[in-house]
Amino acid sequence: MNKYRLEDALGFIVAMAGRSLANSVQRIFSENGFDATTEHWTVLVQLWNQNGLTQLELAERTGRDQASMSRLIQNMLNRDLIYRQKDQRDGRYKRIYLTSKGVEQQELLMNLVQQTLEEATKGIPEEDVMTTKRVLKEIASKNEITKKYFNS
Repeated sequence: MNKYRLEDALGFIVAMAGRSLANSVQRIFSENGFDATTEHWTVLVQLWNQNGLTQLELAERTGRDQASMSRLIQNMLNRDLIYRQKDQRDGRYKRIYLTSKGVEQQELLMNLVQQTLEEATKGIPEEDVMTTKRVLKEIASKNEITKKYFNS
């Protein structure tokens, strides 16, 4: 019987690649004086695309549970990247908005992430990168929890 090689397992490879990219992004953020994490980045991207989302919408769009999103939001509030405001139509809900600091970070952070991705994929043909994305999206779309992200 052949030995199972973890380093050949798709899930392990995907997790390691994800961790590697996240670590690279975190490092470049730190080197450029941005006092935030890759988790903050995912929330910022959602708010740059649509400011004023609810905490639940942010949790769903970033694939997080409510408890971890709550902690992340509090951390971002403490860093003055976002603020909360009651929904004008339904006061039970609070919407999350970018502060001026959160808005001002967009161009710098987008450039840093783009630079990191270019370095990570250097030497890999663009068609291979596109194929990898397509296949991973297809795999993710077969899961009940993640399919909504990739079937739109």
